[in-house]
Amino acid sequence: MEFTFNQFYWQTDIRLMAWAEFTQDETTKLTFAPEDRNDAPMDAEEIALATWVQDNHETQKSNLLNAIFEAYPDFQRQFLEDYDIETNEDDLPTITSADDLAKVMTLQEIFVHQISKGGVPYVGYQFSTRWDEEHGLGVLMHDKRVIKCGGAETAFLLWIAEDDHDS
Repeated sequence: MEFTFNQFYWQTDIRLMAWAEFTQDETTKLTFAPEDRNDAPMDAEEIALATWVQDNHETQKSNLLNAIFEAYPDFQRQFLEDYDIETNEDDLPTITSADDLAKVMTLQEIFVHQISKGGVPYVGYQFSTRWDEEHGLGVLMHDKRVIKCGGAETAFLLWIAEDDHDS
């Protein structure tokens, strides 16, 4: 992977075949250290953390999608309450499995935090969604464990990863 610094953080484009249905088979931005890091070139340990995602994203996918699938009824309920409507099959169709989530969300960016536990980085996945175009959806993971599922910022806020790391 070849990273470039874009004035704020280090990024590269990657193609993750396991996520093809969530990216329309396009590349995805992989961002290293989205918060609280200087512009010094990435060192070997940091590159290894980023490479971990490329090598292990498939092992995270199932747990990540299952967590979103479990939360989906709450997303539906909140959307319907916010817009004071009874149903909206266009933006929030009935989803019967985690695989169906590709109908309503797109993987936009993956964030690799600069902290790790046991050599495994904290990784955030950010999605655009049909039910919340403004805020999107973010999931923070460590290895196969979902730490938090929430707004898009959940994927890139370092303090969430630090809280879990220190607990």
